[in-house]
Amino acid sequence: MAGPVRAPLRALLAGAVTAAAIAGVALTGTGTVHAAGTPLPAQVFAPYVEAQADDRLSKLASQSGGKYPTAAFLPAATSSSSPSPSASSVQVPAIQVQVSPSSGTVTAGSSTTAAVSTAIINNGSNTSIAMAVSGVPVGVTASVSPSSVNGSSSAALSVSTVSTVVPGTYTLTVKGTLTGTEATSSATYTLTVTGTAPACSTASWVGTQVYTGGSTVSWKGHRWSAKWWTLGEEPGTTGQWGVWQDLGTC
Repeated sequence: MAGPVRAPLRALLAGAVTAAAIAGVALTGTGTVHAAGTPLPAQVFAPYVEAQADDRLSKLASQSGGKYPTAAFLPAATSSSSPSPSASSVQVPAIQVQVSPSSGTVTAGSSTTAAVSTAIINNGSNTSIAMAVSGVPVGVTASVSPSSVNGSSSAALSVSTVSTVVPGTYTLTVKGTLTGTEATSSATYTLTVTGTAPACSTASWVGTQVYTGGSTVSWKGHRWSAKWWTLGEEPGTTGQWGVWQDLGTC
């Protein structure tokens, strides 16, 4: 709040208190004490103190020796500038993404689909939502079509698998981002792949074994080649720039 807030302080103890009685009271910061003879605002009687808006009553009471524990605060002078909008009047862009059904089961080598719906809660001037899918394992492809929807709309999640994909349960994440903002929303799709894991002739990876550059192992239906010395790093978890290079299915 700009400027000081005037606060008349009324003595509760017996005896009259004059402006001169508090002339020697010290205030920290920019607060000031008005002594006798100082012109007073028309609506204020002596004694009174000008204090910053963040000065607490307990602080003022302490500074005045505990003699003036109460205060009546007057409105500050109005500003000619426009007031800032309140938090409740500011709409933050927000969207919602849903997937239905939220799970599906396929046999390795087959595919499935699910419906994706989007809704805009607050958008301002933005209506385009970009869609993406993450958490897709090796041997599975997933995409949302169309990849960009306009406002509250619908799309389709398409999931396909190769015959050599490792059976198991995977969690895919469908995410929407409102273009031009930081507003996002995500929904998960649980994919269960059934079938028999492919057999590999290459020796399986062992977590306690040291591998050097050029070593090859098999893991979860794929062959992997070490780019450099490694120990305990599971193939398929180190990312594109990690130690293991995916050589494809067995």
